[in-house]
Amino acid sequence: MSIGECFRTSARGLKKTRVLVTAALLLAVQVALGLVASIPIGSTIRISFGYLALAVTGYLFGPVPAMLNGALSDILLTLLKPSGAYFIGFTVTGLLQGMIYGLFLFKTDLTLPRVLIAKVLINFLLNGLLNTFWLQCMVWLGLMAEGTFWVSLPWRLLKNLAQYPIDILLLWPLLLYVRKRIEPKLRS
Repeated sequence: MSIGECFRTSARGLKKTRVLVTAALLLAVQVALGLVASIPIGSTIRISFGYLALAVTGYLFGPVPAMLNGALSDILLTLLKPSGAYFIGFTVTGLLQGMIYGLFLFKTDLTLPRVLIAKVLINFLLNGLLNTFWLQCMVWLGLMAEGTFWVSLPWRLLKNLAQYPIDILLLWPLLLYVRKRIEPKLRS
């Protein structure tokens, strides 16, 4: 399936009540995991497990609902548990995470290499590099008092490197379970 067709198919799904309700429930799970199952490491690094619900959204419904959930979860988490000033860059990161999960997992053969590549892109390109850039932008805008890109980047990449195998060990079995037990019920 082409990228354009993936987006069109995914967007058409938003007309179905079952898709909207299930995506909203997954958004609630994602926010709950972000609130409860989140481990702060310093002032700018945090380990969260909300990605599990976002990946399931991308797998089941594609990039459009996953992008919406990624962006909305950032906004809701900021409202429910603010950890500093709101910055739209992190909302963009959430949107891009949903897009990657949707493009790599929606209506494709669910394979471990697809999951590995999606998580590499998200952990290193988005969480490591892009979020570090957003933090630097916040320093430039005066929303944060300290931090520099080149000092933060190695620590953030190291955190994502350490978290990567844990993410895969949690995500891969979850997606296999969803494929076997949940997806057939949603399709019927």
